[in-house]
Amino acid sequence: MIGNRVLCLVLALSGASGFSAPKTATVTASRTGRAAAKTVPRMGGPSGEYDYIIVGGGTAGCVLANRLTEDGTKRVLVLEAGSASYMNKLIRIPAGVLRTFKNPKFDWIYDSEKSAECHDRSIYLCRGKLLGGSSCTNVLLYNRGDKSDYDGWAADYNLKSWSGDQCLPYFKKAEDDYRGNSPEFHGQGGPIAVSDVRYQNPLSKTFLSACAEAGASRFNSDFNDWSIGQEGYGRFSVMERKGERSSSAKEYLEPAMGRKNLQIIQNAQVGKITFDGKTASGVDIQWGNKAVSASLAAGGEVLLSGGAINSPQTLMLSGVGPAEHLQQHGIEVVKDLKGVGENLQDHPAAVVSFECTPEHKGISPTSIIRIGGTGLTNPLPIAKWLTQKSGVLTSTGCDHGGFFKTSAAGDSPDLQMRFLAAKAVSPDGMGSFTNFRKTAGHADGFSFQSIAARAHSRGSVKLASTNPADKAKVETGYLRDERDLETIREGLKLGRKIAASPAFDQYRGQEVYPGAHVQSDADLDAYIRGSIHTSNALVGTCRMGVSSDSDAVVDEELKVHGVSGLRVVDASVMPRIPGGQTGSSTFMVAEKAADMILGNENVVLSVPKAVSVSSNNDGGDSKAPANTPDLALP
Repeated sequence: MIGNRVLCLVLALSGASGFSAPKTATVTASRTGRAAAKTVPRMGGPSGEYDYIIVGGGTAGCVLANRLTEDGTKRVLVLEAGSASYMNKLIRIPAGVLRTFKNPKFDWIYDSEKSAECHDRSIYLCRGKLLGGSSCTNVLLYNRGDKSDYDGWAADYNLKSWSGDQCLPYFKKAEDDYRGNSPEFHGQGGPIAVSDVRYQNPLSKTFLSACAEAGASRFNSDFNDWSIGQEGYGRFSVMERKGERSSSAKEYLEPAMGRKNLQIIQNAQVGKITFDGKTASGVDIQWGNKAVSASLAAGGEVLLSGGAINSPQTLMLSGVGPAEHLQQHGIEVVKDLKGVGENLQDHPAAVVSFECTPEHKGISPTSIIRIGGTGLTNPLPIAKWLTQKSGVLTSTGCDHGGFFKTSAAGDSPDLQMRFLAAKAVSPDGMGSFTNFRKTAGHADGFSFQSIAARAHSRGSVKLASTNPADKAKVETGYLRDERDLETIREGLKLGRKIAASPAFDQYRGQEVYPGAHVQSDADLDAYIRGSIHTSNALVGTCRMGVSSDSDAVVDEELKVHGVSGLRVVDASVMPRIPGGQTGSSTFMVAEKAADMILGNENVVLSVPKAVSVSSNNDGGDSKAPANTPDLALP
């Protein structure tokens, strides 16, 4: 049995054409459990009226679906435009992310508009195309940012209920800490597992020693402990439970799937929100080849959770947004809100990469997971993951690094560095992820990805047409603010300094990117502009703010200004990007929003109640939901 499953995964991770693997385990409703554990049909269309219609079953949408159905009194509909493939092995295995980027089964595959600041290049932007959204396709890092990030929301945007002290309980509520961190800043028993990766490459250990030798700040044992601050180098926490991805779909949505008051419809493209005057009344949906609609009960709400690209797009298609832009597309204006689609923020990045010396051939994970000199997957790491949930496949490759202050920094670090124990395939870091599967005989090496962690540049999202199936136009705005360029430039220099330390002497070969010939600030800047890429942290396009703030889209309770029965709950509401991976912040936002929607004044730390599961000897504790479509490997 293990041998067959190893073969299936070898073929899948190698990208064998036309390969279809056996189905994964399935969750079944308990025959001995509570009455609410009846399997909910998920293939039927909308029927009757709903208290809450959640548009987008991604990171935030799954949180809302669970919390809003907990007491059984509210009828909730989740509409997801993608699939239910969150239990696919390529999602469950952390290293499977190498095969999810630019994979149309899992990724919407956005490309930005070209810009002069990026040498007339489009930027590839990954957006999760399945239940769980980008929590299924990110690199799993769990970094919240500093307390000052959220105190800044409160002070600079007059959002008093979103200070660090107000947000911390919701970070803790979402968390199941496996690292034994300080209970003052970490939660236990929450849905999302936070742990160390069950693998450490020798080059990653060398990175930690090299940072010490280079005088790169200090060792930081917990980047999420606000009492000691974020600055320093160390191991990043990851959202993994016993070697598997801990996604929003698995940890929040799956436990709620047995509830009678929850309905989930996949492959459902919401065309627009319908209004009765200025009150949301439901949504229009394209479901396969059918045009259907879903209606709200009296006092009900539509909750937009499509993310920083799709939430503003849906608002604008519904007549909520900049009036002039809507009128250009012939859309009737329900509410003129000029901030919809503006204020887009991300974490832009660039890399320095080195080859290893010949005597260390085979040291990089890129060699370990391959049969030497070929593009075929090595079965041994797969067997180790299947039997022990450990080894190289439990790592996405960038779980060591640090946060540092450059000359462009304010009070908090402006630079995040991710260390990868592998040579870059291309100077575009996302290109390395997406093109690695096409390579064979890839040389060993190591890389430093420098990220503007608190970027100042702003972009936007605009409609391309009135067809909801047409992707919105995304302008990243990268490098419009020279401070971001300075941060990344200084990061490249720091990467070179760390690589030059004695700890790396035995491993260090030639510099591949940008190359030793690229030395002046002007040349480094040109390299950055020609290779800059995303760190997948898009936020801000429906930002919070008070009613007198003309650029704000939602208020402190995430209600859309000027209309009723409509909220936005996802990363798009963040007014300023936190200096960490925004997946953790999105969990916090959704948990806090659920309490606001339900009128709960106090935080109750609780774990979503699950239906019973049955195993098919899958070798782990992860199961797929009942009535889920085939979850075969691609």
